[in-house]
Amino acid sequence: MLSGILLGNGTLPATILTSLFTDSLVKEGIAASFAVKLFKAWMAEKDANSVTSSLRKANLDKRLLELFPVNRQSVDHFAKYFTDAGLKELSDFLRVQQSLGTRKELQKELQERLSQECPIKERKHEVVLIHDICIVTLEFRFKIAADVLSEEAILKWYKEAHVAKGKSVFLDQMKKFVEWLQNAEEESESEGEEN
Repeated sequence: MLSGILLGNGTLPATILTSLFTDSLVKEGIAASFAVKLFKAWMAEKDANSVTSSLRKANLDKRLLELFPVNRQSVDHFAKYFTDAGLKELSDFLRVQQSLGTRKELQKELQERLSQECPIKERKHEVVLIHDICIVTLEFRFKIAADVLSEEAILKWYKEAHVAKGKSVFLDQMKKFVEWLQNAEEESESEGEEN
């Protein structure tokens, strides 16, 4: 697709993509379908990092969900659509952007609340915000680690010897996760045997 090639070699600016957000194109599914073809051609010219960097610079990283009608503007729908089309890099990029955005919003709200003069006894909302920020951060880091590390690598590291203190802390903290990985592997093997 010529547009993707021209974006890849810098002849067209990424801001040209704003024309995809036209209501009629979005409503009929043309915007998302065209975007898939365009991103594939663009990534064939450049790597995924250069594409996502260009999207960020053009402030389009926050608008990617707008390629779909309002009732389908969710990260999960976007991720499935683009992953199924062979563009998992964009799905991962959007998930990361959403996690970072959520964390920044929570941090901003926390800063605003902490700047207000209020007795410590009445700071329960701030504790909840801190908790939410920690959860979003952990979920984000877990998704990144899960994408980067294979199950085999995690299980191998879990089973091999390490510095006693580091390993014992890891074993305590990761026990449920590793058990889940092992059980998921056993379930998938038993499902494979049934088929």
